[in-house]
Parts: sequence; structure tokens; C-alpha cells
Amino acid sequence: MLGNVQVVLLVLVSLPCFGQQLEFGVKGGIPVTSAFQTGSFFTMDFGESASSATRRYTVGPMVELRLPHGFELEFDVLYSRLGFADLTKSVALIFDYANTSANSWSFPVLAKYRLPALRVVRPYIEVGPSFRTVSGVSVSTTRIIECCFGPASGPTHSSSDSHLNNRSNAGVATGLGMQVRLAFLHISPEVRFTHWKADQQADPYLYANQNQVEVLLGITF
Repeated sequence: MLGNVQVVLLVLVSLPCFGQQLEFGVKGGIPVTSAFQTGSFFTMDFGESASSATRRYTVGPMVELRLPHGFELEFDVLYSRLGFADLTKSVALIFDYANTSANSWSFPVLAKYRLPALRVVRPYIEVGPSFRTVSGVSVSTTRIIECCFGPASGPTHSSSDSHLNNRSNAGVATGLGMQVRLAFLHISPEVRFTHWKADQQADPYLYANQNQVEVLLGITF
């Protein structure tokens, strides 16, 4: 996946040599939907309950290539934080509580079409593939036995989590926004929807949200 991203970067760097306009900037915003879908189910002997942490920011650099006839090509490197908690019950009395956090990186490559301008505002639509990966995974697990006081073991720490290992890493993004020109700056608020492939071997009570919506603001110059 990262090899594909490097190829895209090479193409973007090379195209200005053919007379196209290349702009650099930053994009940031907030997610409207959570990164994970969660649920809860318990019986007398076993069960599971999960919750997704709220991470209210997305930020990263962007590159935009102006093409003829109102078309553009945009490449983003967007960073956000992931987090979730998972409680599992086994053998009636044993509870394992795991708290997981990680850095999330997404790499959308979007074809954009600019619609006719309305005064200083120019609406646009966008669509293209998006890829993602994680780094800096941190898992802290504590085991509690119901008949005892306090933790029976832990916390123990690891740098891998099966829910993240099974998470899909490719999807399709589409968006609608508008570009406002202020002197040498281009300010572009937008709403972006991304549909990700389903997780591999999904946990029914903790799995990645396939449909995610973000409100973003791009600034290029």
C-alpha cells in the first residue's frame, strides 16, 4: 500500500514539469461518525462489551494539482487518533479489560471537478480511492477475577491488537465542497464520505465502521 502512495507522490512532483499548477497546503477537520461500531452481549458464563473512544480531529498536509477544463487531482496525508476499550468475560468469573490506542494514517487520492463559479465561490465534487494504516499501537490489558479484590494480573502491555490487524485498509472516498479564493489563499470547506471494505474476521461487538463522514477544511497556496 505504501508503495502505491510513493508512486502517486512521484507523479505529483513530476507533473509540474509539463506545465500544470501544483499547490501545497494543509487539511484538517472533525469526524462526524465514530471509527468503530461497538456492542454488548453477556450471559452467565461469557460475554463481551466494547466502546469506541471519541477522537475529534483530523489533520495533515495536502497537495493539489490543477488540470485543464476544471479538473484537479488531490492527495492528502491525514492523521487522527484511534482508541477503543474491550471487556471480555470468560469462565463466569474472569474479566479481561483491554484499552487500545493507535495513530491512524489515511491517504486519499481524489479526482476533483470544479463546477462553474458563483462569484468568489466555486463548488466542486470529488471521488477516488483511499488507503489507511496504523502505527504506534498500544494495548494495556488487566485481568480481574470477580471473587477477588482488585486486579488478578496486569496491566500487561503489547503493541498489537487483532481488531486493528483485521481492519480493512482500502476504500472509496467521495465529497462535496466549495473553494473560496482570498488573495493568494484557496480555502475549501467540504463534507467527505468514505466507504471502507469490511474487516477480515470481524468481531460482532467491535469492528471498524465501514461508512465514515468527516467535515474538513483545506487551505492551499
